[in-house]
Amino acid sequence: MIIMVRADDRLIHGMVAVSWTSHLQPQTILVANNVAAKDSFKAMTMKMAKPAGVNLVIKSLDDSVKALNNPINDKKKIFLVTETVKDAAYIYERTAGFGHLNVGTAGVNKKEGETYIATLPQVFMTEEEFRFAKKMADRGVEIFAQITPTRERMEFKDIEKILSRRCYRNSSIINRTF
Repeated sequence: MIIMVRADDRLIHGMVAVSWTSHLQPQTILVANNVAAKDSFKAMTMKMAKPAGVNLVIKSLDDSVKALNNPINDKKKIFLVTETVKDAAYIYERTAGFGHLNVGTAGVNKKEGETYIATLPQVFMTEEEFRFAKKMADRGVEIFAQITPTRERMEFKDIEKILSRRCYRNSSIINRTF
């Protein structure tokens, strides 16, 4: 059972390994990322950052979907970490879904050519990520921006106000499907 998903382009780092893991108390952290699944150095550094007593599994997006659809994992408390909201939506569409998506420090490692819109300090979204978040929110997923469990939290309705000023200018941006 996925207890929470965090979209964080740094994947596993101090805030995830310490703050969120302490708060959520998962049995397993599942990092769903195609690059990390193939990069042994990146996987090793993430494993070094994980807290004791918690399993860390790093899989591609498709292998993560398979693992989450395996009934053996139904009763496990899984904290799913993806690089982007788009990756979280990919998993949402191919599994039983999840109830909570935390847009973490996504956008810290900005990609050239992308426009990033700040929701909170250190939390950014692109128009594309907003589209995916909106689709999930419309389906009942609780989406919020928050760096750590003890810091300011922004609910999706407030994220939507910030991003809609830019995104709703072109309604085709919002109306595209996954």
